[in-house]
Amino acid sequence: MKLYISGIIYGSMVDGDGLRTVIFLSGCSVGCKECQNKKHWNIKSGKSFSIDELVKNIKEKTPQKKVTISGGEPLEQKEPLKILMDKLDGFDIGLYTSYELESIDKEIIDSLSFVKTGKFEHNKKVYGKYFGSSNQKMIYLKGNN
Repeated sequence: MKLYISGIIYGSMVDGDGLRTVIFLSGCSVGCKECQNKKHWNIKSGKSFSIDELVKNIKEKTPQKKVTISGGEPLEQKEPLKILMDKLDGFDIGLYTSYELESIDKEIIDSLSFVKTGKFEHNKKVYGKYFGSSNQKMIYLKGNN
């Protein structure tokens, strides 16, 4: 199975607690006004990775074992996302999504340390510890709290 990835950042400090690798999944039909990641909306704008290739890459370049999955809207690639998270067993995984917590599959929630929920609203953009807008909620599920 494949995932479409728009980019990977190794060494972010603004996408969750600690030094993290951030994986930007392609594809988003939500279309938040003034989105900071519009280039990720088209799923085909990203590069197609086999999940095993991506896992190998992440494990080699992420010794701190902390990953944040963002986008686009990562839940639009829900099935391959679940497989990716299963293969990153032992990693601290965070998710940025426009969905609310109640709308996220339990299988995904169970793999997460935190989730940042809610649509990005540019007029509420914050310049604090993490990227996003003030209407979004950072929900700690395990660890980090």
